[in-house]
Amino acid sequence: MGLSSAEKRLMKTIDELLAQQPHDTRLRDHLEGLRRDQALPGLTWYWGPLLHARNPAVFREFLERHFCEFRFGALASVRRVAWKTHADRLEPWLSRARANRETWLSRRLLRWKFGKLPYGVDEPAFRKALAADYAAARTPAAQAIVLEEYDDTWFELDEPTATALYTHNPACASFLLKHLTRTFALIADREKRVTWRGLHDCALKAGDEAFALALYRRQAPLRDWQRDIERLAREIEDPAALNARLRVLHPEGWNLKLAPGMAALLELRGRDVMPYVREKLASVVGGWLDRKPDDLLALARRRGWWDLWAALARVTSNPSYFNRAVAELLDDRALTDRERIERLRALAGVSREWSWPGIGLARIHALEDDLAARLHERYPELVRGPFRPNVAPTWWQGGPKLLAAAQQAGDDVLVDMLASRYVTRMRYDFPGFQARFSETVKTAEELAIRYQAVRDADAARFARRAANVLTQIPSYAIERFPRLLRTNGLARLLFVRSASAFLSVPEAVRDLVEADEIHVQMLGYRVLAQDDPRARRLAAELAEIVQGALLRPLRRGTRLAAMGALANAARADLETARGVLRRARQALRLSDRHYPREELAGLIAQILALWPTLRSTREHIVIYRLEEAQR
Repeated sequence: MGLSSAEKRLMKTIDELLAQQPHDTRLRDHLEGLRRDQALPGLTWYWGPLLHARNPAVFREFLERHFCEFRFGALASVRRVAWKTHADRLEPWLSRARANRETWLSRRLLRWKFGKLPYGVDEPAFRKALAADYAAARTPAAQAIVLEEYDDTWFELDEPTATALYTHNPACASFLLKHLTRTFALIADREKRVTWRGLHDCALKAGDEAFALALYRRQAPLRDWQRDIERLAREIEDPAALNARLRVLHPEGWNLKLAPGMAALLELRGRDVMPYVREKLASVVGGWLDRKPDDLLALARRRGWWDLWAALARVTSNPSYFNRAVAELLDDRALTDRERIERLRALAGVSREWSWPGIGLARIHALEDDLAARLHERYPELVRGPFRPNVAPTWWQGGPKLLAAAQQAGDDVLVDMLASRYVTRMRYDFPGFQARFSETVKTAEELAIRYQAVRDADAARFARRAANVLTQIPSYAIERFPRLLRTNGLARLLFVRSASAFLSVPEAVRDLVEADEIHVQMLGYRVLAQDDPRARRLAAELAEIVQGALLRPLRRGTRLAAMGALANAARADLETARGVLRRARQALRLSDRHYPREELAGLIAQILALWPTLRSTREHIVIYRLEEAQR
C-alpha cells in the first residue's frame, strides 16, 4: 500500500522542521502542533528513528504519546505497518534503543517486529528470538535486561523455550511463571491443564522446590491434584502438617472445579482438614460463575458439620442456595428453636469481603421478600439484627411483604431501617429502568403517607423516627439529589417539608448534623438556620460541630447552609459569636478558588454588626470630618 498525499505532505513538513529548527525543545513544541494530524501515528516508522537519533531524552514523551505501529486508512480501517517494509529504518532504531537500555521502547519495537498482519504476535518467532538473545547474554545483568525487553503482556511461552531459559539460568523463574500458557476452563474443561514435566523436573533437579510447586499449582490437571491430596491424606497423620502441605498444592486458575477433590478429602480426614477447606472455600464454590456446591452441602449435612454447611450456603455465588438453606431451617420441625436460631445466625451477614487501602467491597445474599416476611413472623429479633444486611432493599429488589409485616407487627425499628433505603430510590423515565424501579418508588410514596400521618399526630415522635431513618442512610448513597426530590415523595417529606418538626427534639437535630450522608448533614444545617428561637438556641449548642463545615471540602450549597446555621448560633451569646468569627476568619484564608467568599464575608459582617466589641482595630468605623476652624 503506497503513501497517501496526506502522509507525503506530513513527511515533508517533518523534514522541514528537522532541518530549520536547531533547538530540540522548540522542535518538540512545533511537533506537538502536528499531533491532531491523522497521518502522524501511521508514520512512526519515519519520524520515530529521526527524533530518537536526534535527542532521546527530549523527545521521549512525544514518542511515548504518539508511538503507533498501525496505520489508519479509509473507513476507519486499521492495519499494522509491516516491519520488513521499513526494516532499513526500524532495525537500527531497535539496536540503538537496546544499546541505550530503553526498555519501554525496545519492548514496543520488538512487539512490532514480531507482529503478524493484520494484528497479533508471531509467537514462535518471538520465542525463538527470546531464547537466542537470552543465550547470547553473558552476564546475569544482561540476561535480566533481555527478559525485561521481551516482557510483553500477551506473550505466552511454550515448554521447550521455558526449559531452555531455565536451564541457562534458573533466575528467570518469575518471568516464566508470568508467561505460562493461559487456560480458561469455560465449559466442561474444554481446555485441559497440562503440566510441563520437563521444566518441573529441571526445577526439582536444581533444588528449586518453590518454582516446582508454583508450576504445579498453575498447571497440574485436577485429577492429578485430587490423587495427590488423597495420597497425602492417607500418609500424613499430623493435621497441622497436612493442612500446610495442602495449602502449597492448592490449584491456581479460573473456574476450576475443585468441589469433588474437596469432598474426597473431607471423606478421608473429616475435620482434620477443615482449616484448609474453610480457607479455600471461596475458590471452590465462590466466584462470578455458578459453581454448584450440592455435593459438599450434602456431605456437610450428613456429617453434621453445620458450620461448613452454613459457610457453603453463604459463600456460594448463587443466592438460591442461601435462600433454600433459610427455608429448610424454617420448615424443619425436628429442630428446636435454639438449634434453628443458632444455624440461622451462622447463615446471616456478609458472604465475601474484599478490602484494600481506602476502599472495601462486600457481597451479601439478599433474602427473598416472602421468606424474609416468614422469618420476621417467627424471629423478628434476627431480622432486626444479624439478617439486617440480607433484608435491606437494594436498587434492583425491594421488600414490600417484609415492610407490610413489620408495619402490622408495629416493628418501628425495622420499618425505619427499610425506609432509610427506600428514601434513596428515584424514578427513571427510561423504559428499561422505569419498570424495575416503579415498585420501590411506589413503596416510598406509601411510606411518605404513613410518616406524614405520624408528623401530623405527634411532631416529636415524627422527629425521632425521621432522624432514625435519615441517619441510617449510608455515605454516598444519594446521587442526583434534585431528581430524587422530584420523584420520591418520602425524600421530599423528610428533606424539605418537615424542617420545623425536627426542632421539637434537639437530639434528633444533633443526629442529623453528625450523620454519615452529606445531604442529611445539610438538612441538619438548614434546620438550625431557621428563624426560630429554638433553632438559635440549638445552633449555639452545636456551634463547635457546625464550625467544621467552614474548613471541610464541601460543595457550595452545603457550606451556605452551614453558614446560615452559624449566623443563627452567633446571635445567642458573645462567646459563641467569638468562636464562629475566629473560624470564619480562618476559612477566609483558604486557597480554594471555588469557596463562597462573598457569603463568608457576609457572615463575618453580620457577627461584627451584632457584636461590635469583636471588631479589630482595622474593622472599626472611621468617620472623617472637618473641624469648625478649618471650614
